[in-house]
Amino acid sequence: MALDRSDEDLVKAFTRGDVNAFEELMRRHEDRIFALAYRMTGNRSDALDGTQDAFTAAFRNAKKFKGNSAFSTWLYRIAINSCTDLLRKRQRQVPVEEVEDRGEAPREIDDLGLRMELEEALAQLSPDHREAVVMHDVGGYPYEDIAVLTGVQLGTVKSRISRGRQKLAEILEQRDPRGASKETT
Repeated sequence: MALDRSDEDLVKAFTRGDVNAFEELMRRHEDRIFALAYRMTGNRSDALDGTQDAFTAAFRNAKKFKGNSAFSTWLYRIAINSCTDLLRKRQRQVPVEEVEDRGEAPREIDDLGLRMELEEALAQLSPDHREAVVMHDVGGYPYEDIAVLTGVQLGTVKSRISRGRQKLAEILEQRDPRGASKETT
């Protein structure tokens, strides 16, 4: 029975042709991958796309999984890459409907205007800084987990979060209370 098999056993079975094994892997991990995608993208529609992209990539690349890390770690890395790619492609402002849809965020900001400003400011960060800040400050991932998931050193993670927060503060400070950029003299 699939429930008795480890993720690694299921991957091996899938690579030998057992499609049901991959379906079981999806069932086991889809909620966590969607939650990660939601935290990274900030809205349900993009999170669904990111989740689908991640599982499609895992399906296509299952033979590349060597077992050097847990399957879940490998899959999270794929999901992070999928969401990062999706965000790069979208590079757009978030419509009001999507911002209103994000009521589940752990640190919900009550003011819609401020949430929109924050989304716009996050979009201006480099992908590495945005990924680290979102994973830590929105997703609640500890530094060590981010290091494993992103494949970078712990010090790099801390630096990206610090610099990302600093850049966010600078961007937000340059805006007036109505959300428009302040004129610099």
